[in-house]
Amino acid sequence: MNQYLEISFQAVVLFPFVVAVFTLPYIAYNYHKYGSVLSLKVILVYSFIFYILCMYCLVILPLPSPEKAATLHSHKMQLEPFLFVKDILKRSHIIKSQPKTWLTLVLNKAFLVNILNLFLAIPFGMYLRYYFKRPFFQTVLFSFLLSLFFEITQLTGLYFIYPGSYRLFDVDDLIVNTFGGLLGYILMGPLMLLLPSRDELDEISYRRGVEVSLMRRFIAFLFDMFFVVIMTILCEFLLRNFTLLSSFEIAVLAYFSVFPILFKGKTFGKFITSTAIFSIEGGRPPFYAYFLRYLLFFGVYFFIPIHLRRILENFILMNEDPSKDMAYATIELLTALLYFLFLLMAIIKSARHRSLFYERCSKTVIQSTVKEI
Repeated sequence: MNQYLEISFQAVVLFPFVVAVFTLPYIAYNYHKYGSVLSLKVILVYSFIFYILCMYCLVILPLPSPEKAATLHSHKMQLEPFLFVKDILKRSHIIKSQPKTWLTLVLNKAFLVNILNLFLAIPFGMYLRYYFKRPFFQTVLFSFLLSLFFEITQLTGLYFIYPGSYRLFDVDDLIVNTFGGLLGYILMGPLMLLLPSRDELDEISYRRGVEVSLMRRFIAFLFDMFFVVIMTILCEFLLRNFTLLSSFEIAVLAYFSVFPILFKGKTFGKFITSTAIFSIEGGRPPFYAYFLRYLLFFGVYFFIPIHLRRILENFILMNEDPSKDMAYATIELLTALLYFLFLLMAIIKSARHRSLFYERCSKTVIQSTVKEI
């Protein structure tokens, strides 16, 4: 039992790293399809990931020591079906006239190991039926395939990392795990009467996806800046006489002005999050509105503060006053504070779905392209 707890703890340690890799694609998928990320779906999906991670850790851990790994030269297989029944009977010491001995049928290692394999697979069948909406036969098939994947992992010595298998490939595990997935499918039936259906969760996601949340705008901007960085690198490579800041400015203006014109108000980030730029009056804005919108946005929030800081720095460096360092630090701190408050006000307005100055000046607005069902 302590060994299982230790392995589960290792799964807990690994879980944040798996989540870090999985989160951004998962958020992008949900925003693209539904226009929102529903918290209950997040709980279900991440609990499923944690469950699979725990199962995988139980399969591969503990890893053999280098000394033991050097002795592994063969792949172990147990191919006799239902051998576990014989093992249970062999390990139990039943005396018909003594009811106490009947407990040895269930209180022996062979039974406990197989019942654990059964219980481990039950949630898989429950997830498949409830969240993934898989029918009965697909649930049985996927349960078998998951178990087969784990058994092959054991048979190959962790995909041939080790010279031989340090765990036994057991056909009984395939049988028990598959039955566990089937049992999970059956048990999920009554529970689904108490839980909102997957279709109901999707309907809520679509309804929420009609509005453009602050997080959705941020995710779109995050993807857009990823593509801008790629364009900046290309500019640096092609236009070697330009500074890094100049290449970045060119990439920003080119990306945010040209792409919305070519793709009907969408950048790559907006395509991923199913949003687009529309005119305040409805329909597509004129082509110059895209340029004006992002010129004001990046000018006020990024380029002007950077260039003002440079001007301020050069002005103070020209001053011969011995207290110039203190003056520079004070002015820079006050400027940073004002800039932070300015950004905070913009974030609050965006969160409250209020239009910002660059939207009013360009007469544009970001709207969802997801249709409510």
